[in-house]
Amino acid sequence: MKTRLRPAQAFTLIELITVIAIISILMALLFPAIASAREGARRAKAGTVVKDIVNACKNYANDYGKFPPVVAAKGGAGANTYVSFGDITAGKCKVDNNQLFDILRAIPRAGGENAANALNPRQQRYFEQPKATDIKNPRDGFVDGSDFPAAKLGQLIDPWGNEYCVVLDTDGDDIIDMGTDFYSDLTGDNSVRAPAAAFSMAKDGIRGGKGYPGLFRKTSSTLPPDDVVSW
Repeated sequence: MKTRLRPAQAFTLIELITVIAIISILMALLFPAIASAREGARRAKAGTVVKDIVNACKNYANDYGKFPPVVAAKGGAGANTYVSFGDITAGKCKVDNNQLFDILRAIPRAGGENAANALNPRQQRYFEQPKATDIKNPRDGFVDGSDFPAAKLGQLIDPWGNEYCVVLDTDGDDIIDMGTDFYSDLTGDNSVRAPAAAFSMAKDGIRGGKGYPGLFRKTSSTLPPDDVVSW
């Protein structure tokens, strides 16, 4: 008896194109969700870090009776004096934040404010974070090690690659009028009622958000601010 051979089963061209189209649609739907989840994770991480920075600064002040007295970091005038550390250009801080974190981490960097542990003689370590990732464009941690750009050594970088900004009250009223130099809509009663504040400029790298730079949030808006803040 002769055996009848069945023809091999295979996708037709139309079926193959249909499958590819379905996969493409699913990927197009999935990628934004993944990107949104990653961005949410970055914001959550930055939110934790800015609060930890503030707590570290307060602990330093409890031990030494005042915040680190870095002369070059002084700003403001009259009843609104402060010291600020972080991004000098977009963040409008006075000095890079390694000047603060060398003190809080008890790192006696030569040529810095804490050389020979001058501003942390007890060598108490008040703050720690992991080492930054991405050697060429550091992000999400401290720029530690000779592999990183020398100009950024000691800086604390947020998940988007910008310096965290820290503002500390120096006039003793425990109020920071952020509207003077940082967010123009945070003046008077909207001032930050705390002795220390920290913020990340988030993904866009500017104070405020797209369409409202330099403002804490859009006018008359109740939406969360674009920047990640400690207060």
